[in-house]
Order: sequence, then C-alpha cells, then structure tokens
Amino acid sequence: MLRSIATVSISGTLPEKLHAIAAAGYQGVEIFENDLLYYTGTPAEIRQLAADLGLKNHAFSTLSRF
Repeated sequence: MLRSIATVSISGTLPEKLHAIAAAGYQGVEIFENDLLYYTGTPAEIRQLAADLGLKNHAFSTLSRF
C-alpha cells in the first residue's frame, strides 16, 4: 500500500511541503490547486522535485466549490 497526503494538510511553500512529505515517509502526494498557483516556478519543476524526492503525484485537487 502506498501512503499519500494532500499538500493542503500542511503549511509552508510547495517545495517545503514536498520535502516534509518525503521526509515523513509518504510515497505520494495530492497537490492542492492554490499550492501550484502560488508557486513561482513551473509545474515541470514541481514534477521534477517530486520525482527527485521519490514522490508520485496521485491527484490534483481544486476544492473550488467544496
């Protein structure tokens, strides 16, 4: 079983969140829309960072009308 967590669950910038998620032993991540919108880099950079940290992007969440 792969463990995954949503970035909306923790504080920090998106790169900080990804580092914390990997350090906590998770294998996957659900990226919250606002984390990506407020990130100053590119989606490709986040994809590469996640891969470098051994994380798979399991989902993308907008929660726009929740």
